[in-house]
Amino acid sequence: MEDGSGEKMNGRYLIPLILVAIMFVPQGITGTAHAEPAPNAAADYPNGWTHRPIVEHFTGLSCSPCMNGAHPDASRLYEEEALSKGYPWNYVEFHELNGEGKDDLMTDESRDRMRFYQPGVSGTPDLEMDGGYVECGGSHGSTADANYEDMKKAIKDSGERDAIKKINIQVGALFDGKSFTINVTVDYLRNDEQWVPSPDKPLPDDTLHGSLYVFMVEDNVSAYSTIKKDNVLCHNVFRGYAIKDYRFDMQVGDSMNKMGVWDVPTTQVRDGNEEPIRVPINPLNVYPVAVVYDLDDRSSGRGDGSENNDGDGGNGSPRALNSATPMSTAYDSGNEPPNITVEKPTSKDGKIQINALIQDDSGELAAAYVLYREAGRNDSGWYYKALTIEGEECSGDTCTIGSGEAFAVLNFTDDMDVEYSIMAYDGNWTRGITPIEMYEKSSSNSESALLLVGGVAGILGALGAGIYVLHTRKPGKDEAE
Repeated sequence: MEDGSGEKMNGRYLIPLILVAIMFVPQGITGTAHAEPAPNAAADYPNGWTHRPIVEHFTGLSCSPCMNGAHPDASRLYEEEALSKGYPWNYVEFHELNGEGKDDLMTDESRDRMRFYQPGVSGTPDLEMDGGYVECGGSHGSTADANYEDMKKAIKDSGERDAIKKINIQVGALFDGKSFTINVTVDYLRNDEQWVPSPDKPLPDDTLHGSLYVFMVEDNVSAYSTIKKDNVLCHNVFRGYAIKDYRFDMQVGDSMNKMGVWDVPTTQVRDGNEEPIRVPINPLNVYPVAVVYDLDDRSSGRGDGSENNDGDGGNGSPRALNSATPMSTAYDSGNEPPNITVEKPTSKDGKIQINALIQDDSGELAAAYVLYREAGRNDSGWYYKALTIEGEECSGDTCTIGSGEAFAVLNFTDDMDVEYSIMAYDGNWTRGITPIEMYEKSSSNSESALLLVGGVAGILGALGAGIYVLHTRKPGKDEAE
């Protein structure tokens, strides 16, 4: 362990993006949008567990015990288990400047989260399962070590614990090219806690005094480690909060909805100073991890009866009741993501043209984007183009869509190598995404290309299904890279 401190363009009508935005913008801080993800349903959790535990991993790219032990072990466990069928547990990785004091992924917010569990101290490696129910590593003499076997057991012990209030949580996310709109629903199902009467508590109190966090994470981030003298792969790196410590009270049978917006940042704050972000964020790999903590639950999985106060450095952190991601939500709801088939890119008028077929069984498409950048520019952000439909006639909020062909032309010329991906959301905010593809300038061999998109009729109020004309606009000055 280490210590450290509806416009017309070229004769074509574009479906007003404003229409889509109105349908999904939050109507008040806890209100629901006009079109929203599928409603909650009670989940049968993988492995027969009572909930999906959350693992908060505190690490550092210049921390030797992290890079030579805990970090690869946690990454291995995440790859083996967290992404398996049903998504049995969730994971967030926070970075710190321990060791040589160098880590481009560290921010003041990530350090503050570590010190929530270790007040005044930053001991890495450290893993907090379910808000400290079990602690692996850290600076407070926990009984579990930060190694593969202890982590695996700690996650299992957390997932099987019974004496908790039972909630179901689901989260949806919709990207608009600049920001993620987040929608969280929480159902308070029942209270299975053992109640022991006392003079100050003569009757059972089923009230859930909760705290909601939505951590925005980016998977598959590559950053330089001074220990490894090379880039290291990092999973689910914490990039900021969409919702932070939202306090609420609920009774059994209640449901709650909470929405938030997270702008993809281009700067970060380190040691109180705002600076350009050191490792640009790839929105293709970003998603929310939503967690509800029970402010009345300080129970410990250590078996020492101490309620883990010493393991938390005395602050008695609340335990997590459940966690969710858009992937686990889609699994629980039985939603399949849009299917995206990428065809061979071509060239048109000296510009790169991307080709694909997007289909969804729901008959709705909420949004679709091409994200792209010059190949090999890991220091560069991503451009985006929102796919819109041409050939339609709109009157108010109703659009009649004409059939035809479609394409997406990137803002790069065909003498450049470009990498790109297509992201699409259905009406339930279930995301489909393609692996990053490469367009090499030598492959420019065609002047015609089509991007065929089916199943968008539902969201736009048109009847039937079919193939529709799409067009993309060029990024303006206000569009993020």
